Amino acid sequence: MDEIWIYGTNIYQLYNDIVKEYGEEWAEENMDIDLPFVISKKQYPDKLQYKEDFTNIVLVFDYERHDTNFSEEKILKMQRCFVDAADMGKLYINYPMIESYLHLCQLPDDDFAERKIPVSLQPGKEYKALVEQETILGSKVDFPHRIDDLLEKRFEVSDIEKRKKCCGEILEISSVNSMEYVIDNALQEVVAEHILPTAKYRLVDWVAKQEYVHMNLTYWEYIRGIFKQVIYQNISKANRIQYGQYQIPKHKYKEYFERLDLTEILKVQNLASKDNITGFIWVLNTCIYFIAEYNFRLVMN
Repeated sequence: MDEIWIYGTNIYQLYNDIVKEYGEEWAEENMDIDLPFVISKKQYPDKLQYKEDFTNIVLVFDYERHDTNFSEEKILKMQRCFVDAADMGKLYINYPMIESYLHLCQLPDDDFAERKIPVSLQPGKEYKALVEQETILGSKVDFPHRIDDLLEKRFEVSDIEKRKKCCGEILEISSVNSMEYVIDNALQEVVAEHILPTAKYRLVDWVAKQEYVHMNLTYWEYIRGIFKQVIYQNISKANRIQYGQYQIPKHKYKEYFERLDLTEILKVQNLASKDNITGFIWVLNTCIYFIAEYNFRLVMN
């Protein structure tokens, strides 16, 4: 994390910051935009950064059609210009927001092909509540955080490094037979002796209820497999939006991915969501495409 620099803002504020530095015609004139410089000049003037200082620049934003500053023209300019993470940066827009990566009701989920939300459903709490209600992925993704919270809040393990080490050992369990022994070992000198048995059997119960341990997989092996499926479904969905075809032949998976155009997908989303009453947004997560672009072999089964 020390090598990752996170700048929190929305896409329109960033657009305004670019205009302030490069002028209104920055997109039309194909200027070489240095986003780390723009951001550091504004937030950290004593520690200026430049794009050469970073391996990748990844821009991840929610679609935010409801934002009072929403502008089809501005968002299209951003999508057209930021297309290379190793250069000026690559923009990934999530529809309607980041939680869309969880919006699967089963795996595989064929109904995801047509999943959309009405524009009248405001993103934020309403969409998050909908996803929480429908997803099968939330508890799987959240499992490490649940273990950490249990150790901290229920069993009073305040030492972050101890919790981290303990969680790591528990998440490496890949067999029901070794589960109790590993958990007992992991909790030694982490949890107070008088509550050690309670902590142990609570965690044994939690892990025993997880699907992965019965498949002889560690949590991380299991969740990688889950994310491969999530990425596949979102590539299929983008292909459905742009080309009208959801099912992708496995042997053409990479070919279909490489022909996707995020600008064309944005145009479809803008058109579909234009009417405040009858408009809709296709549910789609694009930021996970970064994994496929970084190394496509990581997403192959």
